Amino acid sequence: MRHPRPLLAVALPLALAACDGGGPAAGNAPAAAPPAVAQALDTAAGTLTDPAGGATCAGNDVRITRDHFDLVLEGNCGEVVITASNGAVNVSNAASIRVEGSQVTVLNAQVGTVEVSGSDNTLNLTRVGPLTVSGDNNLVLASEIASVVFSGHGNTANPDNTPPLQDSGSGNRLM
Repeated sequence: MRHPRPLLAVALPLALAACDGGGPAAGNAPAAAPPAVAQALDTAAGTLTDPAGGATCAGNDVRITRDHFDLVLEGNCGEVVITASNGAVNVSNAASIRVEGSQVTVLNAQVGTVEVSGSDNTLNLTRVGPLTVSGDNNLVLASEIASVVFSGHGNTANPDNTPPLQDSGSGNRLM
């Protein structure tokens, strides 16, 4: 029995660490939430950021920042800002929609204002307040648009009504 002390010297600190509730990290705050959880509602700001697959807005703003998205946003949304590209979103109702990304498809029933600064986007909307398109090669379809402002190039707006038009770009069409 010549070796009990070295074994005891190793075992005793391990046993004590187990008894203190988790070792060196005990008493510290919980680890940060994983990225998927962090994408939920930021209640202080009232903003949903990158909701996975979709969400009920309940008056909150929405930020879509991750590319290759496919979302359904239900209820009444505040401001919907899309900085991502290559995706699609179906928005029931929004105070405003701003599309800064490219190759985005937006479906919407009713929206206050719409701004499109990205390029190669398709918006299929029903009732729209003022529409401003400063990007290039965008298509906006709607039953009703309150007014259209083009400053980009190669854009098309095709509403069922005849809204007032201001066009400082080139190659734009109001059909």
